Amino acid sequence: MNRPDDADVTKAPEVPGGLPEDGGRMRRAVPGVGESDAPGDGEATSPGKASGQKPAPSRSTPGAPVRPAEAAWGPSLAPWLFGGAGGAILGGLAVTMALLVGRPPTQPEPAPDVAATQGLQPQEIVASHVRALLSQHPIDVISTDRHTVKPWFNGRIDYAPAVVDLSANGFPLAGGRIDYVGGRTVAVLVYRTDKHPIDVYVFPARDKAAAAPMMTGADGYAIARWRRGGMTYWAITDAEASHLRVFVEALQAAT
Repeated sequence: MNRPDDADVTKAPEVPGGLPEDGGRMRRAVPGVGESDAPGDGEATSPGKASGQKPAPSRSTPGAPVRPAEAAWGPSLAPWLFGGAGGAILGGLAVTMALLVGRPPTQPEPAPDVAATQGLQPQEIVASHVRALLSQHPIDVISTDRHTVKPWFNGRIDYAPAVVDLSANGFPLAGGRIDYVGGRTVAVLVYRTDKHPIDVYVFPARDKAAAAPMMTGADGYAIARWRRGGMTYWAITDAEASHLRVFVEALQAAT
């Protein structure tokens, strides 16, 4: 009698009658094969199983890889957020950020400078001059002494206008006042010529370069404008323009 150790293990034992043709009887004949380990009686085998290919994992297949978008937002929200609508939103945000970053910083507006006064117009000087003539106090400090008129402006404006005596030239000093033109308070010196008042508006110039007098007229008034010594000058009178021209020459020679 042969011992079990002498048996030829390379040969499988023959099963009498061959393998069962019926799948159900084969499962019963082979130990360890349960009812759920193989297709049931009469169940067709899928093409993927027949060819040995692994079926494509579905969203419900255990072990199938999950995209980060689905893990964070869920399978129903991820396609919308990261699809066409999401791309449009993200694109809009990118454009907005680019515009904000590329936008130059806002520059502060310069302080009003009576338009150094580039924006000051002759009509504003005329209006101020007429208001003074119609008021009961066209002159705030009445004096022919420049040493009285000049100190009067201290503390009322933030600069010191030059006050000169032109009585020798036929233009005596009558006094001074403060007025508001071009967006700021300015000094006004009042002179006279043949009983006609000449108002001289003086304020710091934005452009410090000197500029020759320019004569003009508005509403019957003679007007002159120039820059000298870092100051802007406007002179206005209802006298003849020739008188104003002589006055301006005398004032320039004295300042």
